[in-house]
Amino acid sequence: MSFVEVVNVMMRKMTRQAMIATVLAILAALPAAAQLNEETVEFDEHLGEYVPGDITLRDENGQPVLLSEFVDRPTIVSMVYFECPGICTPLLNEVADILGKSNLDPDKQPFQLMSVSFEPKDTPAMARSKQENYLKLVGRELPEDTWRFFTADQENIDKLTAALGFAYKRAGKEYTHPGGLVILSPDRKIVRYLYGLQFLPFDFQMGVYEASQGAVRPTTARLLNFCFSYDPIGRTYVFNLARVVGTVMLASIVFFIGFLVFATRGRRGKEAVPDGS
Repeated sequence: MSFVEVVNVMMRKMTRQAMIATVLAILAALPAAAQLNEETVEFDEHLGEYVPGDITLRDENGQPVLLSEFVDRPTIVSMVYFECPGICTPLLNEVADILGKSNLDPDKQPFQLMSVSFEPKDTPAMARSKQENYLKLVGRELPEDTWRFFTADQENIDKLTAALGFAYKRAGKEYTHPGGLVILSPDRKIVRYLYGLQFLPFDFQMGVYEASQGAVRPTTARLLNFCFSYDPIGRTYVFNLARVVGTVMLASIVFFIGFLVFATRGRRGKEAVPDGS
């Protein structure tokens, strides 16, 4: 007897109520692994959308800078806070390393980077110190205005993070937040997201080129970002087993329900056809 025939025999013995009860029992038996981590904070992609130009930041000298006036070339944005004990430092270190390895030349292909603190208590003096340290870490000569560090008040931080789709939440004296970069075109259009703490020089170069053309590119690492989440205790990205297992189990249940419905309809169709005798 084939598998389908076995299923048909079983379904003949099951009432509709029993089938529903079975499905509900399977759903109720899903472990906590099926729940998506509620503490996870991620980017909510706003590809193709524009960041408002009326956002005001403070530069390394405490001077106000209007975003509409600052973003006039491809711009790589990183959202950090300056006393972050977690992923901010590895992220900025990676950016410095990539800048040192890439062939990007701001004189030949205009571009810039801006690192913005989402901690309103961070000061321009802290931003200036970060700029000096990270420009040295790049390992090659770059104009000082290639990589700028900014602070802002809460109102403007909220505007910028909302426009970028950057989610974060306070965790005690620290913050839980995602790691990644957002690339803007010269007219402040969001054209690409780069996730994680490691990048390829090619990604930077292509991101800058595409931004100069205003070309929006889908995030190919979206699945990878889904499978990994930030661990605020370990202060790193870890494989989210609960999320992956939960998704696989949910997909399996949907497939099983679909199979039952299809098999039931097929059986009923055969029973409805007269045998001609």
